[in-house]
Amino acid sequence: MSLKQRDFSDADFDEIDALLSQLTEEELECLAGEVDPDDPHLPPSERCRDQTKKQPTGPYDREKLLKFLEDQGKNEKDWEQNKEYKKEIRGKVWVPPPKPAQEEHPELDHVTTEWDEILSGASEAEIVELAAILGFTGLVNQVQFHAAEKNDSGISYGGWNAAAKSETLKFVPPEPDNKTDVEESIKLLQENDSTLTSLNLNNIKNISHERMKQIIEAMKTNTNCKNLSMANIEMPDSVAKTIVEMLEDNTTLLTLNIESNLLTGLVIADVCRATLKNQTLIDLRLSNQRAQILGTKVEMDIANSISQNSTLLRLGIHFNTLGPRAKVQDVLKRNWDNLRLKRINEKNQQSSANGDDEDQE
Repeated sequence: MSLKQRDFSDADFDEIDALLSQLTEEELECLAGEVDPDDPHLPPSERCRDQTKKQPTGPYDREKLLKFLEDQGKNEKDWEQNKEYKKEIRGKVWVPPPKPAQEEHPELDHVTTEWDEILSGASEAEIVELAAILGFTGLVNQVQFHAAEKNDSGISYGGWNAAAKSETLKFVPPEPDNKTDVEESIKLLQENDSTLTSLNLNNIKNISHERMKQIIEAMKTNTNCKNLSMANIEMPDSVAKTIVEMLEDNTTLLTLNIESNLLTGLVIADVCRATLKNQTLIDLRLSNQRAQILGTKVEMDIANSISQNSTLLRLGIHFNTLGPRAKVQDVLKRNWDNLRLKRINEKNQQSSANGDDEDQE
């Protein structure tokens, strides 16, 4: 209990003075040390008595204090170790197991084969060639190994430490330009020619927008062309909008490739939505457009359109959001499973029909 919680109304201070006068100096000093530090009746400076017996040395001097501590550390004797350090090994010492004795076969020392004479007279290059033929890839370098595979006698194998020299650069001719006649293709599409089942206009430069629109307009009524590729021809959104109308009218197109063009996200979403009307398209390629990042809203719109399509098997487009990507993957997997089940059912029906015909005969 602290002093402020006690009642001193009945205390006789004369008796307290008489008791204090009977105490010795040491007892008074001990009593003074038992002062309550939380007593509000005493000033803070008197709640804890000064226990310093050393005489003051003057004002604070930092340099002098650091020098004193340094000298004291140098002059004081180090503490004596209670126990001298001795290296002790505790536990069991690991001893390596004895090596198994190798069996000696002195009878094999005198066995000779027809290969001994050949190998003893072979040069180092010939032994390296033999190692490459046998497939010891750890003993030969890459050039030696490929030369042995091709049975190329014009390459020097060298020794075991032969450097792998670079092979001569093989000239690969560039791919030829797409020489498809655009005017002739438009004419065949408009005439619905049965010989034109696939049209490839990829990488053709300087195709005017009017020619692009004519091709797409002709595809609306064409019933023979099943594959249309118009990748990397700088197709803008104005032309792609006619593709949306074409997909809603055409019922025979199976593959559409319009990659690497100048389409925006909204037009890409419209193209995906247009496939829902007829649902005959099985392969749609739309990646690498001007809009590298479509945005979450557009990607969700595309995923919702694809989820309602029951025939699309391949979709070439890059999703940055995990949700639409996973949704489209599940839909494509579902379509592949449905196609597989349909093929199995048709096969079973055909086999059962053949069995009924044999029974009737």
